[in-house]
Amino acid sequence: MRYSIGDVSRVLGMTTSALHFYEKEGIINTPKEESGRRYYEEADVTRLFSTRKYRAMGVPVRDIAKQFSDDGMSGEEVAARMRERRDDALRAIRQYEGLVRDLDDLIETIEDGLEHTNMVDIRRAEDMIMLKSSSGSRIPLNKSEQKVMQQWLEAMPAVSVAICREETMDRAVPALVVSAARARELGLEADDRMIVRIPGGMALHAVVTCGEEQYETPDVIFKPLLAFARDHRFTQRGTMWGRMIVVDCRDGRRRHYYETYMYFK
Repeated sequence: MRYSIGDVSRVLGMTTSALHFYEKEGIINTPKEESGRRYYEEADVTRLFSTRKYRAMGVPVRDIAKQFSDDGMSGEEVAARMRERRDDALRAIRQYEGLVRDLDDLIETIEDGLEHTNMVDIRRAEDMIMLKSSSGSRIPLNKSEQKVMQQWLEAMPAVSVAICREETMDRAVPALVVSAARARELGLEADDRMIVRIPGGMALHAVVTCGEEQYETPDVIFKPLLAFARDHRFTQRGTMWGRMIVVDCRDGRRRHYYETYMYFK
Protein backbone atom coordinates (compact mmCIF):
# COMPACT_ATOMS: atom_id res chain seq x y z
CA MET A 1 0.00 0.00 0.00
CA ARG A 2 1.11 3.56 -0.69
CA TYR A 3 0.73 6.56 1.62
CA SER A 4 0.80 10.28 0.91
CA ILE A 5 3.32 12.59 2.55
CA GLY A 6 0.46 14.38 4.31
CA ASP A 7 -0.86 11.19 5.91
CA VAL A 8 2.61 10.08 7.01
CA SER A 9 3.59 13.47 8.46
CA ARG A 10 0.33 13.73 10.44
CA VAL A 11 0.52 10.25 11.94
CA LEU A 12 4.22 10.46 12.79
CA GLY A 13 4.09 14.07 13.94
CA MET A 14 6.92 14.97 11.58
CA THR A 15 7.22 17.97 9.32
CA THR A 16 7.55 17.39 5.60
CA SER A 17 11.05 18.89 5.77
CA ALA A 18 12.00 16.22 8.34
CA LEU A 19 10.73 13.51 6.00
CA HIS A 20 12.74 15.02 3.17
CA PHE A 21 15.81 14.97 5.42
CA TYR A 22 15.33 11.24 6.16
CA GLU A 23 15.04 10.65 2.43
CA LYS A 24 18.22 12.60 1.79
CA GLU A 25 20.05 10.60 4.48
CA GLY A 26 18.96 7.33 2.86
CA ILE A 27 16.74 6.14 5.71
CA ILE A 28 13.78 5.94 3.36
CA ASN A 29 13.38 5.80 -0.40
CA THR A 30 10.35 7.70 -1.65
CA PRO A 31 9.57 7.27 -5.33
CA LYS A 32 7.65 9.98 -7.15
CA GLU A 33 4.60 9.53 -9.31
CA GLU A 34 4.54 11.01 -12.79
CA SER A 35 2.80 14.04 -11.30
CA GLY A 36 5.83 14.63 -9.08
CA ARG A 37 4.02 13.71 -5.85
CA ARG A 38 5.90 11.56 -3.37
CA TYR A 39 4.40 8.40 -1.95
CA TYR A 40 5.55 6.12 0.86
CA GLU A 41 5.53 2.35 0.83
CA GLU A 42 5.28 -0.12 3.72
CA ALA A 43 9.07 -0.42 4.07
CA ASP A 44 9.44 3.37 4.31
CA VAL A 45 6.75 3.68 6.97
CA THR A 46 8.22 0.82 8.98
CA ARG A 47 11.66 2.46 8.98
CA LEU A 48 10.09 5.77 9.99
CA PHE A 49 8.36 4.02 12.90
CA SER A 50 11.76 2.65 13.94
CA THR A 51 13.21 6.13 13.62
CA ARG A 52 10.61 7.42 16.07
CA LYS A 53 11.59 4.65 18.47
CA TYR A 54 15.26 5.59 18.42
CA ARG A 55 14.49 9.31 18.65
CA ALA A 56 12.42 8.51 21.77
CA MET A 57 15.60 6.97 23.19
CA GLY A 58 17.44 10.22 22.54
CA VAL A 59 19.56 8.91 19.66
CA PRO A 60 20.63 11.79 17.37
CA VAL A 61 19.15 11.82 13.87
CA ARG A 62 22.59 11.59 12.25
CA ASP A 63 23.33 8.41 14.22
CA ILE A 64 19.98 6.94 13.20
CA ALA A 65 20.80 7.66 9.57
CA LYS A 66 24.15 5.91 9.98
CA GLN A 67 22.46 2.94 11.64
CA PHE A 68 20.08 2.42 8.70
CA SER A 69 22.63 3.06 5.96
CA ASP A 70 23.83 0.26 3.69
CA ASP A 71 26.98 -0.14 5.80
CA GLY A 72 25.21 0.61 9.07
CA MET A 73 25.31 -0.97 12.52
CA SER A 74 25.17 -4.64 13.38
CA GLY A 75 22.61 -6.01 15.82
CA GLU A 76 25.30 -6.23 18.49
CA GLU A 77 26.22 -2.57 17.96
CA VAL A 78 22.59 -1.52 18.25
CA ALA A 79 22.26 -3.46 21.53
CA ALA A 80 25.41 -1.73 22.83
CA ARG A 81 23.91 1.64 21.93
CA MET A 82 20.73 0.74 23.79
CA ARG A 83 22.77 -0.10 26.88
CA GLU A 84 24.38 3.35 26.63
CA ARG A 85 20.99 5.01 26.36
CA ARG A 86 19.76 2.95 29.33
CA ASP A 87 22.68 4.23 31.40
CA ASP A 88 21.86 7.78 30.29
CA ALA A 89 18.24 7.25 31.33
CA LEU A 90 19.28 6.01 34.77
CA ARG A 91 21.48 9.09 35.22
CA ALA A 92 18.54 11.26 34.20
CA ILE A 93 16.31 9.50 36.74
CA ARG A 94 18.80 10.26 39.50
CA GLN A 95 19.01 13.88 38.36
CA TYR A 96 15.22 14.26 38.38
CA GLU A 97 14.93 12.54 41.75
CA GLY A 98 17.39 15.11 43.10
CA LEU A 99 15.45 17.90 41.40
CA VAL A 100 12.23 16.76 43.06
CA ARG A 101 13.93 16.86 46.47
CA ASP A 102 15.32 20.32 45.74
CA LEU A 103 11.90 21.60 44.68
CA ASP A 104 10.20 20.07 47.72
CA ASP A 105 12.75 21.84 49.93
CA LEU A 106 12.19 25.18 48.20
CA ILE A 107 8.40 24.90 48.24
CA GLU A 108 8.35 24.05 51.95
CA THR A 109 10.79 26.86 52.76
CA ILE A 110 8.88 29.44 50.69
CA GLU A 111 5.48 28.55 52.13
CA ASP A 112 6.80 28.53 55.69
CA GLY A 113 8.75 31.72 55.11
CA LEU A 114 5.83 33.66 53.64
CA GLU A 115 3.78 32.78 56.71
CA HIS A 116 6.48 33.61 59.28
CA THR A 117 8.47 36.43 57.65
CA ASN A 118 10.86 38.26 60.01
CA MET A 119 10.07 35.88 62.88
CA VAL A 120 13.26 34.57 64.48
CA ASP A 121 13.39 31.04 65.83
CA ILE A 122 16.08 28.51 66.72
CA ARG A 123 16.52 25.39 64.65
CA ARG A 124 19.18 22.93 63.56
CA ALA A 125 20.88 23.73 60.27
CA GLU A 126 22.50 21.02 58.15
CA ASP A 127 26.11 21.02 56.98
CA MET A 128 26.56 23.45 54.11
CA ILE A 129 29.22 24.33 51.55
CA MET A 130 29.62 27.93 50.43
CA LEU A 131 31.33 29.24 47.30
CA LYS A 132 32.64 32.81 47.21
CA SER A 133 35.15 34.55 44.96
CA SER A 134 38.50 35.71 46.27
CA SER A 135 37.61 39.22 45.07
CA GLY A 136 34.36 39.25 47.06
CA SER A 137 32.38 39.95 43.88
CA ARG A 138 29.36 38.13 42.46
CA ILE A 139 31.32 37.17 39.32
CA PRO A 140 34.91 36.05 40.01
CA LEU A 141 37.62 38.02 38.24
CA ASN A 142 39.93 35.02 38.17
CA LYS A 143 39.34 32.68 35.18
CA SER A 144 39.95 29.48 37.14
CA GLU A 145 37.41 30.64 39.74
CA GLN A 146 34.95 31.41 36.94
CA LYS A 147 35.11 27.76 35.83
CA VAL A 148 34.32 26.56 39.33
CA MET A 149 31.40 28.96 39.61
CA GLN A 150 30.07 27.82 36.24
CA GLN A 151 30.00 24.24 37.54
CA TRP A 152 28.07 25.36 40.61
CA LEU A 153 25.55 27.36 38.59
CA GLU A 154 24.85 24.30 36.45
CA ALA A 155 23.82 22.52 39.69
CA MET A 156 20.95 24.92 40.39
CA PRO A 157 18.37 24.76 41.96
CA ALA A 158 20.25 22.62 44.49
CA VAL A 159 22.68 25.54 44.61
CA SER A 160 21.21 28.85 45.81
CA VAL A 161 22.17 32.49 45.43
CA ALA A 162 23.39 33.56 48.85
CA ILE A 163 24.94 36.24 51.02
CA CYS A 164 27.37 35.37 53.78
CA ARG A 165 29.44 36.99 56.48
CA GLU A 166 32.16 35.07 58.23
CA GLU A 167 32.91 35.78 61.85
CA THR A 168 36.11 37.66 60.99
CA MET A 169 34.61 39.70 58.12
CA ASP A 170 33.66 43.39 58.34
CA ARG A 171 30.77 43.07 55.88
CA ALA A 172 28.73 40.50 54.04
CA VAL A 173 29.62 39.35 50.52
CA PRO A 174 27.74 37.53 47.75
CA ALA A 175 28.11 33.77 47.53
CA LEU A 176 26.52 30.52 46.41
CA VAL A 177 25.49 27.84 48.89
CA VAL A 178 24.45 24.18 48.78
CA SER A 179 23.97 21.48 51.39
CA ALA A 180 27.04 19.29 51.87
CA ALA A 181 24.97 16.19 51.17
CA ARG A 182 23.74 17.49 47.80
CA ALA A 183 27.23 18.72 46.95
CA ARG A 184 28.51 15.15 47.28
CA GLU A 185 25.70 13.84 45.09
CA LEU A 186 26.38 16.48 42.46
CA GLY A 187 30.14 16.00 42.50
CA LEU A 188 30.91 19.57 43.49
CA GLU A 189 34.46 19.90 44.70
CA ALA A 190 34.88 20.63 48.40
CA ASP A 191 38.61 21.36 48.48
CA ASP A 192 38.81 24.40 46.21
CA ARG A 193 40.20 27.63 47.61
CA MET A 194 36.88 29.35 46.89
CA ILE A 195 34.91 26.94 49.05
CA VAL A 196 34.10 27.31 52.75
CA ARG A 197 32.63 24.49 54.79
CA ILE A 198 29.87 25.54 57.18
CA PRO A 199 29.33 22.87 59.86
CA GLY A 200 25.71 22.36 60.85
CA GLY A 201 24.29 22.90 64.30
CA MET A 202 21.81 24.95 66.28
CA ALA A 203 21.34 28.41 64.81
CA LEU A 204 19.12 31.46 64.85
CA HIS A 205 16.84 31.31 61.82
CA ALA A 206 14.57 33.77 60.03
CA VAL A 207 13.10 34.40 56.59
CA VAL A 208 13.47 38.10 55.79
CA THR A 209 12.59 40.42 52.92
CA CYS A 210 14.58 43.18 51.31
CA GLY A 211 14.59 45.26 48.15
CA GLU A 212 17.36 46.46 45.90
CA GLU A 213 19.31 47.80 48.88
CA GLN A 214 20.84 44.35 49.34
CA TYR A 215 23.25 45.08 46.48
CA GLU A 216 24.77 48.07 48.25
CA THR A 217 24.37 46.83 51.83
CA PRO A 218 24.09 43.03 51.77
CA ASP A 219 24.16 42.91 55.59
CA VAL A 220 20.55 44.13 55.52
CA ILE A 221 19.33 40.53 55.35
CA PHE A 222 20.86 39.76 58.74
CA LYS A 223 19.20 42.61 60.68
CA PRO A 224 16.49 40.48 62.38
CA LEU A 225 19.06 37.86 63.45
CA LEU A 226 21.52 40.46 64.76
CA ALA A 227 18.79 42.30 66.67
CA PHE A 228 17.57 39.06 68.25
CA ALA A 229 21.12 38.05 69.12
CA ARG A 230 21.80 41.43 70.74
CA ASP A 231 18.59 41.34 72.78
CA HIS A 232 19.27 37.80 74.01
CA ARG A 233 23.05 38.17 74.46
CA PHE A 234 23.98 35.71 71.72
CA THR A 235 27.31 36.00 69.89
CA GLN A 236 27.91 34.96 66.29
CA ARG A 237 29.89 31.75 65.80
CA GLY A 238 31.34 30.86 62.43
CA THR A 239 29.68 31.90 59.18
CA MET A 240 26.35 33.71 59.06
CA TRP A 241 24.57 33.07 55.77
CA GLY A 242 21.32 33.48 53.90
CA ARG A 243 20.01 31.95 50.68
CA MET A 244 17.52 33.61 48.34
CA ILE A 245 14.38 31.48 48.15
CA VAL A 246 11.96 33.57 46.07
CA VAL A 247 11.42 37.02 44.55
CA ASP A 248 7.93 38.54 44.82
CA CYS A 249 7.35 41.06 42.01
CA ARG A 250 3.83 42.29 42.78
CA ASP A 251 2.90 45.99 42.49
CA GLY A 252 6.00 46.88 40.50
CA ARG A 253 8.30 46.10 43.46
CA ARG A 254 10.81 43.33 43.90
CA ARG A 255 10.72 41.74 47.33
CA HIS A 256 13.62 39.33 47.81
CA TYR A 257 13.03 36.64 50.42
CA TYR A 258 16.10 35.20 52.12
CA GLU A 259 16.27 32.29 54.52
CA THR A 260 18.99 33.30 56.99
CA TYR A 261 20.99 31.46 59.66
CA MET A 262 23.37 32.58 62.39
CA TYR A 263 25.23 30.06 64.54
CA PHE A 264 25.67 31.36 68.05
CA LYS A 265 27.54 30.82 71.30
